[in-house]
Amino acid sequence: MTGIAERAALLLAREGETVSIAFPGTPAFDPVTGAAQTPTAATTVTGKGYPGQYRKSELDQTTVQSGDIRLTLEKITPRPEVNCTATVDGRTYRVMDVRPIRKAGADVIYICQLRAN
Repeated sequence: MTGIAERAALLLAREGETVSIAFPGTPAFDPVTGAAQTPTAATTVTGKGYPGQYRKSELDQTTVQSGDIRLTLEKITPRPEVNCTATVDGRTYRVMDVRPIRKAGADVIYICQLRAN
């Protein structure tokens, strides 16, 4: 972890809350070609995050809707992806977008857009 990522993780550990990111497994076949492949199991990674709201000027009701959550998440491995699920405050949300904040080519934190399922 880079120095900045470590400082961000410390700040989020102190000020944030526990967040679980669930990564879905892959099917036993390629849905495009139908070819058999090795399935992967679903996994869950826990990290610290800080949920916040979007400003009204950011709500376009298409990409960002009222009720969406902006989650600042410490660097976790693997990186969250669209269609993962996130559990925050006991509620489950779908990850709509992930924007890594990077320095010198390395992820530092993630800004995730969450939408209630």
